[in-house]
Amino acid sequence: MIKNPLRLSALRLFILLVSCLCTVQVFAQKVNTRVSTDSVTIGEVFEYALTIQVDQEYQRISFPDTNSFPSSLELIERQQFKLSEFSDSLVYNLQYFGTNDLEISTLPVTIFLEDDSITVYTDPVLVNFKTVVAEGDTTIKAMKPIFDFPRPWWPWILAGLALAGFLLWWFKFRKVPDAEEEPKQEIEPFYNPLKELEKELMDIKENSEIAQTKDFKLFYSEVGDAIRTYFEDLYNIPALESTSSELLRYLDAYGVDDTLTDKTRIILRKADLVKFAKFTPTLEDAWNTHENALEFLEKAKLTDSARISRLKVKYNEQFIQTSTQTEKEDA
Repeated sequence: MIKNPLRLSALRLFILLVSCLCTVQVFAQKVNTRVSTDSVTIGEVFEYALTIQVDQEYQRISFPDTNSFPSSLELIERQQFKLSEFSDSLVYNLQYFGTNDLEISTLPVTIFLEDDSITVYTDPVLVNFKTVVAEGDTTIKAMKPIFDFPRPWWPWILAGLALAGFLLWWFKFRKVPDAEEEPKQEIEPFYNPLKELEKELMDIKENSEIAQTKDFKLFYSEVGDAIRTYFEDLYNIPALESTSSELLRYLDAYGVDDTLTDKTRIILRKADLVKFAKFTPTLEDAWNTHENALEFLEKAKLTDSARISRLKVKYNEQFIQTSTQTEKEDA
């Protein structure tokens, strides 16, 4: 217990000073509340504005959100205006949906300082409800009768005329398309590998421009591919997809005539030298290779005539079978 009167007076003075400082700290922040109207009707839009003034710098201010307002109010928009470094305001545009006087209770506004926060409260607001019904008029008026309108009949007439026109066109004027004849199956002529080889070699001889272009790679490729195509068509050897060594092994395995194999080896070796070894032949060398291909042709006419004949017999049998089937379908 403090018995010294001097110490007691000093303590009282200290407590009074602290209380004054706290009071200044609290009441230095001021919130002004303003409403744009003193009465509202159902659906009316009005402004609810909050202006806050502080006596020191602050970081931000947290204004009330829409959940703080009564359920009869709907927020249309809100706009915030920073008036100065020590003053801020927020304007709410609210729409009222109620049938009684509107009371907006005190709302919290929080000021965030650098190391602390202060919460102040707005003043409560009472806005009178203004009814649109005349005073004293409490009678319930009867609803107006529902009038019966005659149903229009002209759309039914138009629909009937349109249906009659369509049926008339369908059964009388519409042209029935003729049944399309199925195209007859065309039979390809007999493919003779020897004839095709001879044609390709003659085309090379007549149309080649090797004397002007000196394009030996193209020339040797055309001659070599003509020989390869012959073996692929007649012997069913994958000659176009095989290397020269693989093709020569195929020829030995299929028992191809030795002369044909030797001529093929000479032609393909020359072609590989030109295409892959960058060998540049003379014009005479190129035509000598073409001459070897012609000699291959003449030898093939002798050695492969029996194989060509078997191919033709097989083609004739297929031709007779196809013709018979076509006649049955026509009948």
